[in-house]
Amino acid sequence: MPDEEVKPEEKIEEIKDDAAISTKTVETDNKVQIVQAPVEDKGTQVVEAPVVEDESKIFTKVEIEAEFPGGASAWTKFVRNNINADVPVDNEAPEGTYSVIVRFIVSKDGSISDVVAETKHGYGMEAEAIRAIKKGPKWTPAQQNGRYVNAYRRQPITFVVQAN
Repeated sequence: MPDEEVKPEEKIEEIKDDAAISTKTVETDNKVQIVQAPVEDKGTQVVEAPVVEDESKIFTKVEIEAEFPGGASAWTKFVRNNINADVPVDNEAPEGTYSVIVRFIVSKDGSISDVVAETKHGYGMEAEAIRAIKKGPKWTPAQQNGRYVNAYRRQPITFVVQAN
């Protein structure tokens, strides 16, 4: 390495053992308090805008699901009491087990809307399942981040057609 690139070493001043620390009190008539300047410069940070959620958004997954008054057993009882299980038989459906999947929205006020059948077996089963679900009372709405929200629900309803 050439000599011109090497910097001379810094000389460290030696502290003598006989050095004394003063205990003299300095009096002043200065009454101004010194305020420490802020350490962080908050004026240059990136600030995220508050998230504005769409009030009409329909959630597929929520923290707390919508619930029928009285819980799942009350919902099952309601569906059984309000479904006319003879509809497929009356419409001459062949013998078998049919599962109708119905999707609906439980609004944030607890009302049921947009009831649609996701399956298409025919024989009046989808229409009967939709009719029974629409007949229901208000639900306890779903919750997300501590707020009531609109949320989808899916309900399978099984029709069994037996030969006489």
